[in-house]
Amino acid sequence: MVAFVDQRRKEEGGEKMITPFRLQYAFTVLLLCVSCFAGDEPSTATKNWNAVSSPFRPVNIAAQGATIWVCGVDEMILSSSDGGATWETKHQNLNGEVLLDISFVNEKIGHAAGTGGLLLSTDDGGQTWKSHVAPGAVRAFSFGDAINGIVVVSDGHPSPRVSSSDQAAPIEGTVKITHDGGEHWEDIAAISAEELRPFVQTLAVSGLDSSHFLMLRRQPEVEDVFVVTKDSGRSWKIVHPQNDATNRVLPRMVFVHQGEYWAFGHELVHREKGGGYGVPLTLHSKDGETWAHGVAGPNEFGSCNSQGCYMWDGAVEALYGEHEQFWALPQDGSLSGKWAIAGSAGCTVGSTLKCGRATVTDKPADRPEVPGGIIYLNAHNDYFADGCLECHADGIVPDKPGPPSMQQVHVSIAVRRDGTVASVSVDYPPSNRMSDDISHQLSKWLFEPAHEGGHTVETKKDVSLLLMCAGFPGRPETNRCALHRSDEFLGATRITTTTVKQ
Repeated sequence: MVAFVDQRRKEEGGEKMITPFRLQYAFTVLLLCVSCFAGDEPSTATKNWNAVSSPFRPVNIAAQGATIWVCGVDEMILSSSDGGATWETKHQNLNGEVLLDISFVNEKIGHAAGTGGLLLSTDDGGQTWKSHVAPGAVRAFSFGDAINGIVVVSDGHPSPRVSSSDQAAPIEGTVKITHDGGEHWEDIAAISAEELRPFVQTLAVSGLDSSHFLMLRRQPEVEDVFVVTKDSGRSWKIVHPQNDATNRVLPRMVFVHQGEYWAFGHELVHREKGGGYGVPLTLHSKDGETWAHGVAGPNEFGSCNSQGCYMWDGAVEALYGEHEQFWALPQDGSLSGKWAIAGSAGCTVGSTLKCGRATVTDKPADRPEVPGGIIYLNAHNDYFADGCLECHADGIVPDKPGPPSMQQVHVSIAVRRDGTVASVSVDYPPSNRMSDDISHQLSKWLFEPAHEGGHTVETKKDVSLLLMCAGFPGRPETNRCALHRSDEFLGATRITTTTVKQ
């Protein structure tokens, strides 16, 4: 049983709006044979997830000590000190901004930030929160203490492209620093220096303390570098990770843990004869200049946070010590890359919030088996439309197997003031069932709140998408259809956004 302190209802409505579209196409079907992790008596998670009836849409999650923190739409901040059994609302603003991330420096000092330039800070353990304004939507942030921090801000609606080298997603925007908790912001002049100019992408930012900050920057398909300061941003130094004929180091994420920078990513090893292979990467440093390898772990991981890294459904690992540690969580496909663990409980955020038992184990929970050993690689493009914050698309089972195909799909989406979807209208005449499936998926999308006159407003969006269907030859049960942006193949996505007058 999961208890909560508040409930809320939303009104729904919308109109159907269609944009004409000319279709041309070409596509590739990818399939992958998957083997399961093998081990002697691996641990498994036996408990189920418990759904939390949150009054607002959750977006991100973090843990500090014994407390789990969740942030989301309407500037929501929730906390639980009993493993997700009960929750308290610590901050909210009806029809306000979307908080995209939350983190704590220690038990007392924490920050949350998101759309509309909103930055919230607390110095009393989350009991009260003070509001600040950043020069744009805060895409990423890190504070070394209560007042010294580094952020990536953006004025527009970013549509980052994932790097083909290691699947890293750049954070689009401008890096700035603050020394007064967010009241004033400074540009980083070093970014325009000749030496750093090729490194146009930001992968991560991190604040170690009041003086030490770090940017992880990338020259696309060439090299990653750490850009570090030890004098509060007055001067910066470029630190080049290894990239030679033997190994290539590709850090993707950086966090602060117990007074050190920790970087996670991917490493290409044994390249001496033009070959080599990839292994997980863990690095740590006390100052950002001298780095040492840490425990890499046995398997490739996906996203990481300040507690550890996501491996696969039900399995996460911590790589901060002298040897890896694993947690086993419930395995029902619900564990996302956004998770947090406090004590013996873990919670995860998707379009909903769920909590369950987290068991420490010497081996990771088994990777879930895939029937037939083959899975279809569906598209999960988070940037289907202007202003998408969370716009996931899963595979759709077609009405019947057939030859590879591509068809246009027109959708009209009514967006509430808080960025959640009020209603969806799908124009896909070939199949009512598939139209309903598409509508159900899009109803879980989340957008940046639109603004007019200093206030959030309702909007309607017309979007043209492509539905691509294919399967493994001779295996009709593998046939799946996946949604794609039209500009993946045909140029710019056709999107019309209309403000709904209040």
